[in-house]
Amino acid sequence: MQKFFLTAALLASSAYGHIQMSNPYPIRSPLNAANAVKDYSYTNPLSTSGSDFPCKGYQNDPFTSVATYSPGQTYNLELAGSATHGGGSCQISLSYDNGATFQVIHSMLGGCPITQSYEFTIPTDAPSGEALLAWTWFNKIGNREMYMNCAQVTVESPARKEGLIAVSKRDAFSSLPPIFIANVNGPGQCTTIEGQEVNFPLPGPSVEGSLTGTGYTCSGTAPFLGTSMSPNSGVSSSGTSATAASSSSSSSSTPLTDAPLTSSAAASSSPSPDPVSSPESSPVATSGEVAPTESPQLPDDAEDTPCVPGTIICSEDGGSWSLCDQGSPVPMGNVAAGTICTSGAIKNDPMQ
Repeated sequence: MQKFFLTAALLASSAYGHIQMSNPYPIRSPLNAANAVKDYSYTNPLSTSGSDFPCKGYQNDPFTSVATYSPGQTYNLELAGSATHGGGSCQISLSYDNGATFQVIHSMLGGCPITQSYEFTIPTDAPSGEALLAWTWFNKIGNREMYMNCAQVTVESPARKEGLIAVSKRDAFSSLPPIFIANVNGPGQCTTIEGQEVNFPLPGPSVEGSLTGTGYTCSGTAPFLGTSMSPNSGVSSSGTSATAASSSSSSSSTPLTDAPLTSSAAASSSPSPDPVSSPESSPVATSGEVAPTESPQLPDDAEDTPCVPGTIICSEDGGSWSLCDQGSPVPMGNVAAGTICTSGAIKNDPMQ
């Protein structure tokens, strides 16, 4: 009788409760009969204090792999439950450092998790070994929340095949963007907007769906916003790529309007040449900065290797940057004073 009631409770939770990842099984999920320790409130969102980010605090549990993946192969992620809160936006990501960082391998812009099965592909150059596969969700309707389920998985060593084209350094797994974080007192102090779906500023190269607008507001800066510049520099943490570049010629006390850094904003925002994004122009430099006189010097392979849309490409000296749009780098000009472009992100310059 006790087993019957337990089974009924699980069925009721998955059928009528909040959404949770059902394949692969998350850590401590009550859906996994093999779990010795189960969290029957697993469908709850993360705490707004951030105390259980990431993975509801379970990322340090003893590792027990529930799935094995091969680089370059496509798999299904399945969800259970019916409380979809009008949809929202989701991301699938991988972590190889026990949850310290997560890199996005697939983004779902809008309508998630109304559809409860999604395909994702393990990047061809994903490192082998133990990993956490995370599903994160920002609901459209209801309290401003962040849902996160993490599964312990194994990524196999990639097969060595003759004739494979080498992956560009900037397209490597390490260049994939970090997951978006909001509503949990995290970096950037971001909050999603009721009734809107989040348009991730850096969705990564694998995306389904499309949105207009932002769906979030931020009072600080964070790598997943596409810029690490201080808000005091006059750049909104969710500013467009053109806005970020133009900060080098803006007053440090002048706030700019919020807009998402989307992969299409750099090339199609205006039919006329922009004084910042046009490589032929030379914006006026403020004190301590050098105005560019030519296009940023990109790595040697930048011209003949397609880049990942939405990624930041740094010049060799770190003084200027480009944004990848539709497979090609679009020069964005100089970085702001006191910052440097390095490893695919604009950061505070430690030498300043």
